[in-house]
Amino acid sequence: MLDDRRRRSVPAAELVRNFAHWREVGSREPVMVTHHGRETHVFMGLDRFRTMAVGDDEAPAPDRTFELAARMHQGLVLCGPDLAITYVNGVALAMAKRWDRDLEGQSLWNAFPELAGSLTEAHIRHSLSSGEASGADIPSPFRDDVWLHVQTFPFAGGVALLLRDITADMQRHRLADVKSAILKAMGVHGGVGYVRVSMRGFIEVVNDSFCAMVGLAADRLADVPIADLVELPSRPLFRERLERVLRGEGDMRFATQLLTNEGVLAPVDAAIARLHGIYGTEGAVIVVTSHSMP
Repeated sequence: MLDDRRRRSVPAAELVRNFAHWREVGSREPVMVTHHGRETHVFMGLDRFRTMAVGDDEAPAPDRTFELAARMHQGLVLCGPDLAITYVNGVALAMAKRWDRDLEGQSLWNAFPELAGSLTEAHIRHSLSSGEASGADIPSPFRDDVWLHVQTFPFAGGVALLLRDITADMQRHRLADVKSAILKAMGVHGGVGYVRVSMRGFIEVVNDSFCAMVGLAADRLADVPIADLVELPSRPLFRERLERVLRGEGDMRFATQLLTNEGVLAPVDAAIARLHGIYGTEGAVIVVTSHSMP
């Protein structure tokens, strides 16, 4: 058996009987040695073997950890077991206002003294001692009015610190809480009407106080043009003011009169403010109070 369709092979007995021949073949290409039809060894020249071995030693697979870290949108700090910094990416340097500093090799506490004695230090030491990942949302120790989500986890015998700016999320949640509290306070007050309208001026949300002012339930006001609730002579001016607010020309306050279900007019003071969304204007908010209120 001199070869198969893929590579040369030779039975072990044949290799022994004709060693000179197969030595010549093996110097040019690897030969599979078989025993009872099963491939067990590779017969090749020593120079080829050394070339393969040296090639493996001199061309190890590159470590691309730092290349990946440099492309991250999160701040990353890697420390050894003694908390000496081994790597800091550009995002972390920017978050800490250390753009032009070389921090590698420094103690974490010397490079970032703001972290010493903080909640972040407790998480770092916990991950280093326990091998557990940890995380928390904290006010940034580097900048005012900035919030960070901090994660710590074991890495290569040391610890990694991952920083993500969550200021926008915190502001959205806090503003949502303020908005909810304001709406609740308006409901408790009972004399402040609230209406949210779409970009086309159609009613989307109303509170109980506004429903009481016009004498109609919320389900009957849904998808009604807000201008249709204004006295007929004032409707063109009301529509103009609403459109100007929606175009971003400024919020407005004015007096007008609303039609009620009883057929009488309710004089009110109205204020219209543009409703900002992620993609621009999403409508407007209208707040009304009765003229009869002190």
